[in-house]
Amino acid sequence: MTLFEAIISGIVQGLTEFLPISSSGHLVILHRIIGLQEPQIAFDIFLHVGTLIAIFIVFWRDILDVFGSKKKTGILILLGTAPTAIFIALFGEKVAASFTNVRFVGAMLIVTGLWLILGNFFRYGTTQFSGFKAIFIGLAQGIAAFPGISRSGATISTALFLGIDPKSAARFSFLLAIPAIIGAFLLKIKDFSLNGSNMNNYILGLVVSCIVGILSLKLLLRVLYRNKFHLFGIYCIVAGLLVLGFLK
Repeated sequence: MTLFEAIISGIVQGLTEFLPISSSGHLVILHRIIGLQEPQIAFDIFLHVGTLIAIFIVFWRDILDVFGSKKKTGILILLGTAPTAIFIALFGEKVAASFTNVRFVGAMLIVTGLWLILGNFFRYGTTQFSGFKAIFIGLAQGIAAFPGISRSGATISTALFLGIDPKSAARFSFLLAIPAIIGAFLLKIKDFSLNGSNMNNYILGLVVSCIVGILSLKLLLRVLYRNKFHLFGIYCIVAGLLVLGFLK
């Protein structure tokens, strides 16, 4: 991987991790276009760590509250993390294999688009959070391990469908991402080479994804609060159709 490829990957990760259009799916597409035929899972995990740092920067007050005045939120995050972990344990090999199938990514982008549109316009339930809702949102996060399914899109749309208000849905989605990203990183850390030019590119991609991630996260919150979430759904459907039509 070259320096240029690391920078471009960091930009794509930072933009697409928080915008509900699937960072992993776009990275698979990008790597196919620039000629990286082998899956770059280790590098992608580093990029996710960059956007994890962005979450800490933007939501640091909410994170502190989990350990202080809002311990119930911490319990809900644990409940939501459980189905994510179980899903990955059951389907992890299939998830890993799907990173080499760009047409599968295209199909999943269409699924994401429909998911976003349905979540934006349909509501079922009250604004009250519950363990039941946390479990369903956590399951959505597990499904989003497949490239092409947006993690933020799946979790926020599911929360909106269950009646959660947009602000609470976004906050819970990104707090829920913290243990998931840390867990994914710990599972892959044994495969990393901690020296050489590749490591330098990993770190560069991490920094770029963090900076761009902060900007895209703030953009997402503005769009979500204005009830325009479905626009991302339209984009995902169009992108998915283009992938199916032009990439193999």
